[in-house]
Amino acid sequence: MGRKAPVNYPVGTLGKPWQAPQKAQWLQTRRVHRSYKKDVVEPLLEFTTKSNAFAAKQYGTLDVEGGESLPLYAVLPSKTSEDKPWVLVTGGTHGYETSGVMGALRFLFTKAETYLSQMNVVVVPCSCPWGYERIERWVSTAVDPNRSYIRPFESSNVDMNVRTHETMMLMNFLDGISANDNVNWLCHLDLHETTDTDSSEFCPAKAARDGELEYDAHIPDGYYLVGDTEESQLDWYNAIIAAVEKVTHIAPADEDNTLIGEPVVSPGVILVPKKKLGLCAGGAVPRAKYVVTTEVYPDSDKTNPEECILAQVETVCAAFDYLLEHSTGKDV
Repeated sequence: MGRKAPVNYPVGTLGKPWQAPQKAQWLQTRRVHRSYKKDVVEPLLEFTTKSNAFAAKQYGTLDVEGGESLPLYAVLPSKTSEDKPWVLVTGGTHGYETSGVMGALRFLFTKAETYLSQMNVVVVPCSCPWGYERIERWVSTAVDPNRSYIRPFESSNVDMNVRTHETMMLMNFLDGISANDNVNWLCHLDLHETTDTDSSEFCPAKAARDGELEYDAHIPDGYYLVGDTEESQLDWYNAIIAAVEKVTHIAPADEDNTLIGEPVVSPGVILVPKKKLGLCAGGAVPRAKYVVTTEVYPDSDKTNPEECILAQVETVCAAFDYLLEHSTGKDV
C-alpha cells in the first residue's frame, strides 16, 4: 500500500512541471561518485581478453559533460549458432542500481559459459554509464531510461522526448542482431534494484519534474519480479522465485495484496504491460517470449549488497535452467 509524502525538492517550483531551465539546474547538481571504466569496462575487457568463449563488442559511445566519452559494451559468444536461441541479460538500465550491474558481470564471469552449448548468451552489464557514475536513476536529460524503450508499432504517437541516446544505441545494436531471420530471441532478463534513495531522492525528483504535489515513499522489503501482462509466463516467474528465495528474502505483498501499486499474482510477482510502458525488458528485444525485470532491496536489514548480487546471478541461472528443461529446439 502506498505511503504518500509531500514533495519538497530543491529544483523547480512546487506543482509546476520542469522546463529546460529546471532540467539544466538539476543537471548542474549531479556529481561523479565512482568510475564506470574502472568498475565495469576494465574487468569486462580483462575477462574477454582471456576468454576463448566470449568477445566484447563496443556498440556505441556516450559523450558526457567535460568532454569525456564512455564506451558502451555488450559481450557476445565468440562463436554463435543459428541452431540455438538467443538470450539477453542487461544491467544498469538505471545506472545507480549497483547489484544489477555487478550481478550481470558476476554471472558473465562465473556462470555464463556453462550455458553456451545450448544458448547464444548476450550480456550488457551497464547500458547507462552516466547514471552509474553519478548514482542516478535518470540520464542527463532528466529522462527515465526504463520508460524509453518505445517501439513505433507499440504506439502511433511516440514521444521522442522520452527517447535517450543510451536506449537508442542499445536498441539499434540489438536490432542489428535481430535483422538475421534465423535469430530467435527467447529470453531477456533486466536486472534492477530499489534503494532508500528511491524514497529520498528519485521519487521526489520525479514528482517535482512532473509538477506533482506528493509521491509514494514506500519501498517493498525484498526481492520481486515484474513480469509482462501481454506475455505472462507465470510458471517461469515462479521457478525463479523458488530459486531466489534460497538466496534472499522475497518481498511480502502490501495489505491490499499489491507491490508498488500492482496486484500480486503470485508470491513476489506482479505484471505490467512492459512494451507499452517502454520498459527495457519488453522493448529492447520485443520478439523475446520470456521477459522479466528483477528488483532487490539492498538497504533492507534482512540482506546486504553481496547477497543481492548473488540473487541477481541466481535469477539468471534459474531462468535459463527452466528454459532448458521446458523448451525444445530453437526454443530450447
